[in-house]
Amino acid sequence: MMTEERESDKKVSGGPGITAGGNVTIGDVSGHVAIGENITQLSTSDKKELLDGLHEFQKGIPKLDLAPEDQSIVNGEISAAIKEAKKDKPAPSKVKERFESIISTVKDAGKSINGISELYEPAKKIAKLVGMGLLI
Repeated sequence: MMTEERESDKKVSGGPGITAGGNVTIGDVSGHVAIGENITQLSTSDKKELLDGLHEFQKGIPKLDLAPEDQSIVNGEISAAIKEAKKDKPAPSKVKERFESIISTVKDAGKSINGISELYEPAKKIAKLVGMGLLI
């Protein structure tokens, strides 16, 4: 009986650059390694830029003039995002989740950060660093 080798069953040996496929083996690595889907990694300078962007965004939140309940939600989410970004190895996906919640809360409140440069500029920076599209 003959067996048929499927393309996805072949072994792939990785090297520098991007390696994708089924059953991947990666040898010695100097640098970043990422396994999974939708992965974003931050360098030390990116981490500082993310923290700066979050703090800058936080300062502009009062300009939204949100209702107290919405203000509380946004303040809690930005605080949680900042706390995550301060970690030695922050998870951009967690910051992204918090930031998406902020944007959603602002939209649900009928507000927009589009016309508020104190919010829009840091929002663009944050969105880029955590790998999200910014639809405001």
